[in-house]
Amino acid sequence: VTGIGHLKKLGVDVKKLEPILKLALPYLDLQIKKDHDEFKKNKTDLATYTPGHYEIQYLYMRSFFAEQKIPAASQTAYNYFRSRAQQTWTKQGKYMQGMIALALFRTADAKTPSAILRSLKETSINNDELGMYWKENSGGWFWHQAPMETQALLIEAFSEIGKDTKTVD
Repeated sequence: VTGIGHLKKLGVDVKKLEPILKLALPYLDLQIKKDHDEFKKNKTDLATYTPGHYEIQYLYMRSFFAEQKIPAASQTAYNYFRSRAQQTWTKQGKYMQGMIALALFRTADAKTPSAILRSLKETSINNDELGMYWKENSGGWFWHQAPMETQALLIEAFSEIGKDTKTVD
């Protein structure tokens, strides 16, 4: 669904994919609600919880579809994870920070994404040959540890949020 959102944002006609979205978005909204309900059932300390990779991926994915309202039943869960992402972004890796920045920026938070970009800039390495990069951006086994995707997502964040052509270049 995130891939469809990317295509849509790039101006690709995704009308043929509407049947997928019609089923997938409500399903994913329901799943985030179920996750939140499970936390409450298991007495997870909601005041200190740091969102995981899938919750952040959900927020990022959902930011592509702002025109489609989140169902009332899922709104509490969405608001909770969004709020926790705002409060705990410093505990995340670079890829997740980029996703959080973009998700929050697209949902009318200007303050947190600016702070994230400032932090990303401060922790970057700038090299005449290699450009701007992050030392800790090395590979791993999981989907959120892909160095190329991390670099591309951070470029997207600097481009969309910061409108910073120099940094993007």
